[in-house]
Amino acid sequence: MIRIPVILSAIALACSLAPTVALSQGGLILLPDQDLPLSGQLADGIDPSDRLRQYGPADGDQTAPEQRKWVSPLRLTDLQVQRNGPLARVTGERELVSFDLYVADPGRTQRLQLVTVSSINLLPERSFMRVLVNGVDLGRTSLDNFESEDSDEFILAPGTLRAGRNAVQIEFRQGHRIFCGPEASFDLWSDIDLTHSGLVQDADNGAIGPDGFMMGLAAQSAALAPVEIRGIDSLGAEAENWRRALVRRLNQSLVGAPVVFAFTDYWTLERETPAQARITILPAAQSRVSFQVGGDGARVMVLEVAQGTRPADLLGQIPQLEPQEQADRASLLVADAENTFANFGIHTESFSQRYAIRNHPFRLPDDWLILTAEKARIYLDYAYVEGLPQGSLLLIRVNGQSVRLLPLRGDGGAPIVRFPIDFEARIMQPGTNTLTFEMMVPGDPADLPCPAYDQPFLQIGETSSLFVPYSPPMSIPDMDLAFSALTPDSLRQNELSGRAYSENDILTLSAVLARARGDIRSSTLHLVSIDDLGAVPMAHHRADRKLLEDTVLITPEYEALLAEQRAVDDPFAVRRQQERGFTAALSNIWALVLDKVYWVRDRIFPSNGDQLNAWLSERRGQAVLFHLDPDRPDEIWMLRSPDSDITQIANSIAGARAYGRGPRGQVSILGYDGRWDNWIAPDRRPIMLEPWSFQNFRTAMGNFVSARPIFYTFLMLFLAMASALVALRLVISTREKP
Repeated sequence: MIRIPVILSAIALACSLAPTVALSQGGLILLPDQDLPLSGQLADGIDPSDRLRQYGPADGDQTAPEQRKWVSPLRLTDLQVQRNGPLARVTGERELVSFDLYVADPGRTQRLQLVTVSSINLLPERSFMRVLVNGVDLGRTSLDNFESEDSDEFILAPGTLRAGRNAVQIEFRQGHRIFCGPEASFDLWSDIDLTHSGLVQDADNGAIGPDGFMMGLAAQSAALAPVEIRGIDSLGAEAENWRRALVRRLNQSLVGAPVVFAFTDYWTLERETPAQARITILPAAQSRVSFQVGGDGARVMVLEVAQGTRPADLLGQIPQLEPQEQADRASLLVADAENTFANFGIHTESFSQRYAIRNHPFRLPDDWLILTAEKARIYLDYAYVEGLPQGSLLLIRVNGQSVRLLPLRGDGGAPIVRFPIDFEARIMQPGTNTLTFEMMVPGDPADLPCPAYDQPFLQIGETSSLFVPYSPPMSIPDMDLAFSALTPDSLRQNELSGRAYSENDILTLSAVLARARGDIRSSTLHLVSIDDLGAVPMAHHRADRKLLEDTVLITPEYEALLAEQRAVDDPFAVRRQQERGFTAALSNIWALVLDKVYWVRDRIFPSNGDQLNAWLSERRGQAVLFHLDPDRPDEIWMLRSPDSDITQIANSIAGARAYGRGPRGQVSILGYDGRWDNWIAPDRRPIMLEPWSFQNFRTAMGNFVSARPIFYTFLMLFLAMASALVALRLVISTREKP
């Protein structure tokens, strides 16, 4: 009886603290140990959405969010723009960068804020940025924030914005203070802070809709921060299906860098930085979607899910989550025909800067294959102005290989139509390819600032075309086809994968693979740790395990340190060289002879060579993809460096899938500069996918011979020698005896 008052006091204290704890979770929680009745309401008869409103900011923290300003940030849509966390760097003299801006209520008085910092090399009088929103020119402002970030504002006139997604384009004009030319353009850059650049408005803590949620989703992902999805485990056996659907749908609805998610419980520790958006899932008797504001000011999509509800049925009710154009693959070209540039997305290109590079992806059929010396042809329609400085040129590349260098001199001022550019068709490959234009115009003079010039130096017409030669249906082992077909369902793990990939890492990879690539067969991506390299099928290739480990374990910083140590002068080095003398010379000659012998052997019998190990010994990277077993064409194995950033890897994967220049061949290494370095096995063999006929025999046989030319050359030589011996034997045996 003595303990009863103590117990009652403890219960009263716990009840008084409950609202405070709930508020620290952001307000969007499902109280534990409560059974959900079949009516779709909570046990106390309160509707779930009403229960969520109880924990708004009016019930607790009175300091902000209603007093603070809120920014709906710009979402960068071009993955080719260099990015470092929340900062996007725009380089060069003249660039046009595209963004998405999400707006809930376009009728409110709003202003656009841009936070930038620029290189000290910029000449303020000739450096500015011009802003267009939905095609409406808002004017321009000088790029003069050199020492630290500062903001510039643009007032939006009524009618400029629309509810939902808005298109924002910012044109950067950047001139050098001192120099002019291609080299000077690399010193011109401006960083735009994506977390603080966007639409400035008062925080709205009232009711929101799907457009308000999209604003919060863009804000949460601007700094590559994860978006919380709470309570998904409450769906039981259906949780995994909903997990995949949410990751896929939300990533397809936003263009640009993939959105990363974190799946948490209802009860979650309060974050240092308040969340801008999240998703809360509640089991219910009837499925519905609502949008609320949490106690921390986050815009929340609440999904009340009844048992057996398909994700597509509930999420399909939200038009804002419809897939965007980013999901489309590069345009597919037709073989044995001319394909105009307009057909694969290249409109008239204008070059108004001293240095510019433009990449254009296109796609060839998966069963197209040319390994012979057959020619493809570009018919180029272009024009350039008169009087360009000496040394002006246009470089055309296909898949990184230069096919033509055109000097821009003479005949200026008049269009040049159907200029033929022939190149070997084997440079192109089945799947994704890239056509690149690179233009350079020297300064005249180079040691003075460039004069103001608004007209383009060079224009390439969309009437230009690319002729792709005929190929019979054939295939050859290559990683690109499997890489293009990866989806969130493609990820596979084993017992040791957790040593290299955390749960958040896997969610990040799932997010980047959620961008659909069309109706193609699905493939598999196996995640392996460095302790599990034996699980990677090597077929007949003999990759050295030590070299593979060094590829991902040795960082550029460590290599630089080793180079410094080797550079220390050795006082005995000269004497050792003198003592070696004649012996060292003989050794070098013998090593040179052996290298030549091995070179011939490796080309006659490529599978017996050690070319992969020689290639690996010179590479370092943050991730390695393997596709060595031709009997598993739809499977890729991925190894990552322990010190790598999974977000950088994910962004590189997204960029490769959108713009090409990604993993190919049998082994691909993602360098620390974000580029893919590929190794193609010299002994891979093409496969015929249709019956042999008189029509396809010549081209198909040419591909087989071209795949291993030296082997077939020695084979023909052997057959010729054997035929000669048989003929000689026949002549001798048929001679009449005297």
